[in-house]
Amino acid sequence: MSILLRSLSLLAGITLAAPASSSCLSAKETKQGVLLTREVPFYSVFYKPDGPGLTEQRLMERNHSLQPVSAVYLHPLLVEKRVSASGTHELKYANAIALDDLPQKKNWQSETTLFINGQKSVSGATIIRFDGWGEETIASCSYKVWTINSRLDLTGLPPIIFEQYYSPELRLVLRSVRLGPSNQPLSEV
Repeated sequence: MSILLRSLSLLAGITLAAPASSSCLSAKETKQGVLLTREVPFYSVFYKPDGPGLTEQRLMERNHSLQPVSAVYLHPLLVEKRVSASGTHELKYANAIALDDLPQKKNWQSETTLFINGQKSVSGATIIRFDGWGEETIASCSYKVWTINSRLDLTGLPPIIFEQYYSPELRLVLRSVRLGPSNQPLSEV
């Protein structure tokens, strides 16, 4: 997969940072897949819709080396499986995935079990909360987004918390901020 990602990073395809044309990215274009690239530190990700979810192929720089990661999402806000050099991590959810009406319901939660390399590791809960509507601007393009707080609490581990800015029109998370336990920003993509 890393060869594919390296090739994709060289393409002058659809990117949010610099759209191929003067128009902004549309829902029609995202159906073909979207390549997003940041130069420093290097981060390139290709998202492709897959039914109600999407697949992700990512190449990122860590400790002066490029590391490939692939992931499968049940919904653009909910990862199911991630494969990297550290192995395969899968999250199994007890509740049906119903996130498209999150603005009306305000939150979704489910008991969650983490499997590492096929072995049950630990259980806990996933909570996804709709915090309101907003707007994200990338280059000269603005997109209406949901502001989402996503929290994974697994027994014996620190919580994994993200503030995400999700475009329901594009079916993509346009910005994601990793938060610490007291909601302080730790990193951003």
